[in-house]
Amino acid sequence: MSIARARDHVRAEQRRFRRAQAGRSWKIRDLPQYYYLTNFNDFLKDVHALCFDLLGQAELDFLSGFAALPRDAQATYVRMANRRGYVFDRDRFVYDEIEAQDRQWDRLIQSGFAEPIGPLLFRDWLSSLAKPDLALTMADSMCETLFRKSWKKDRLVDLAATHIDPHDAYVSDRYIGQGRRDVLQYMLFLYFGRIEDNLQVLTHRDLGLVRLPESRPTSPDYDAVEDAKTAYFYAQALHDFRKGTDRQSLALCESVQSWPEPVCERSTGHRDKLLQKLGGWAERRGDLEVALTLYGRSDAPLCNERVVRIRWNRDDDGDRAWCRTRLEGMIENPASDQEVDFAGDFYSRKFRKKRTSATTDLLRTATTLTLDEAYRSQPERAALHHYKAQGMTAYRTENVPWRNLFGLLFWDLLHHGQDTRRRVPAKLRNGGFYGDYREEIERRLGRLDQPSVIMLDLLRTLSVHYGEDNALVHWGSRSLDRIQALILHSPRGAVAAMLRSMAQDWIGTKDGFPDLMLIDDGRVRFVEIKTAGDSIRRNQLTRLRQLTQAGYAIQIVKVNWAVDPDQPYVVVDVETTGGRPGLHRLTEIGAVRMIGGEIVAEFQTLLNPQRSIPPNITRITGIDNAMVASAPHFIEVAERFREFMGDSIFAAHNVNFDYGFISAEYEMIDQRFRHPKICTCASMRRLYPGHRSYSLKNLCREFEIDLKQHHRALCDAKAAAELLKLVNEKRMAD
Repeated sequence: MSIARARDHVRAEQRRFRRAQAGRSWKIRDLPQYYYLTNFNDFLKDVHALCFDLLGQAELDFLSGFAALPRDAQATYVRMANRRGYVFDRDRFVYDEIEAQDRQWDRLIQSGFAEPIGPLLFRDWLSSLAKPDLALTMADSMCETLFRKSWKKDRLVDLAATHIDPHDAYVSDRYIGQGRRDVLQYMLFLYFGRIEDNLQVLTHRDLGLVRLPESRPTSPDYDAVEDAKTAYFYAQALHDFRKGTDRQSLALCESVQSWPEPVCERSTGHRDKLLQKLGGWAERRGDLEVALTLYGRSDAPLCNERVVRIRWNRDDDGDRAWCRTRLEGMIENPASDQEVDFAGDFYSRKFRKKRTSATTDLLRTATTLTLDEAYRSQPERAALHHYKAQGMTAYRTENVPWRNLFGLLFWDLLHHGQDTRRRVPAKLRNGGFYGDYREEIERRLGRLDQPSVIMLDLLRTLSVHYGEDNALVHWGSRSLDRIQALILHSPRGAVAAMLRSMAQDWIGTKDGFPDLMLIDDGRVRFVEIKTAGDSIRRNQLTRLRQLTQAGYAIQIVKVNWAVDPDQPYVVVDVETTGGRPGLHRLTEIGAVRMIGGEIVAEFQTLLNPQRSIPPNITRITGIDNAMVASAPHFIEVAERFREFMGDSIFAAHNVNFDYGFISAEYEMIDQRFRHPKICTCASMRRLYPGHRSYSLKNLCREFEIDLKQHHRALCDAKAAAELLKLVNEKRMAD
């Protein structure tokens, strides 16, 4: 197969895949009455079949006990597990399909699937109360001077949980708690590979609100129950830390001696991340000894770095000597490239009197680029447009093309014998990939110096597997273009050197790549974009060093913001059948292109919304059903409007309304609409304060702007363009 034919085949597969995705219905589906129970039982069957070797006695008891419950008791439990929280008010727990609800509660309590509120559920019960009820409970049990009703609920819950004895508090019998929730969460962890607080992920899938892979997950990569339980412990602890309070973080710190010993790469990674997070929390509280204890339990590079920095800052001769020895050991035998970068840089500055860090040295080489401040929230995209305007071939890159190339080049090696591809293969996570396949990896890396040959290999893989759910490869319409440009224009051996590093140390090399890739005079140049206040992270510094050693040209670019008088804007106004994008539709688009404060082109069209226009909308806009009956559908003008937009900034009065409707229309035809945007309403509020109203009509009256046909799109767009001129005049003056 030629490259051209293979590329055509892949493009056809991409179009087919996008059409299939666009054809999915995202409306809430009509489901059978007990759909949630049927799907929960299917979930339990999958867990039993796929993860049997990882289930302990508690999980097996859950499965057999649940199967023995009558249908309505099962439905009650699943309804509980579908809801947020773990404590429920029986009086408010009403579902039409469940008969004799009180009898179901009794059955669940007898079987352990529900339980009265006791000490273990006390905090959950407090959290379930509305804030006024919580304040009343506290007033009954505590001195009211200990708290204020105006405090946030989380603070009130913490205080109540600390000062109220659960045995002394009055809890109405109408409250009941979900039983065996830890067992259910463990099984969800096995099934999804992550922590889920409840069954909402399944519910959202069933209702068609989220996209989940059609294929079932397979058994996780654990050899025994204890391996899986340990991984679950650390994943749950990380989850609790992210969502928890200082009290819960302190409890985690105090229990560190009792943490299980990690027995696999995944649990070790979660343990190290948890120690890093807790250590940082302790540092922010000023508990440096606690932080040192936590960091010292891990050999992860970031933990090692924090230990050195803390001990150095104590300004003690013994600590300084320890730091010197530790740094020399890290340089001699580093755990990763990032660690050797830190150790070498820190050692040079502290013991060889080098005055600046490697990061500072790199930032000092940066060039400055002045871009229009309308792009302030999208600096990488702004720089991309700038380079393209200079005639260069430019791509937004970061990590995606490297991961895509890696995933496609080694697809069969990575997924050999692995049914699920939703997770990064274990052989990559545990560092054994290169050792297991070294000879074959090197053979394929050698073919990278034959671009036409390797592109055919990649195209074959892409054509077979395009659209498959995958943890490594991002399926995008321009993925192949970026990969081809990278292979064709890189220095000889450079791509192979980077992919070899990824194969040898995926965890340490999978991210931190620069923002942009330019093809400059036939050679690849990578550009990292930084704005005011941005720093170069450790992994970025390491990646820039690796790319430089591989032979690539690297550039750091600092972005300054200003008003570019030659920046093109398209000022847009739309008329619609209502106020909700996706549900309501466009009836008219009006737009004007502005350059240098002057209107240089106009765009206007009525549109057939394919639904009736409500009478109240007709009264406002004057557009009725007869006027749009023979008007084009949006798909017929979509390409013309995209060409009119070009690379302009999208401007409108209350811009999110107009932008939201137009992007929704493009989404309906399976196209993306992405432009930086500026709001004339928000800008006028900021730059011209003091007006009673900032509606388009009022501002036109205040600034004597013509508005003869208000609520017709082109007229409103022209008026908003005059406001944009005022905005830009003020911005340039400031």
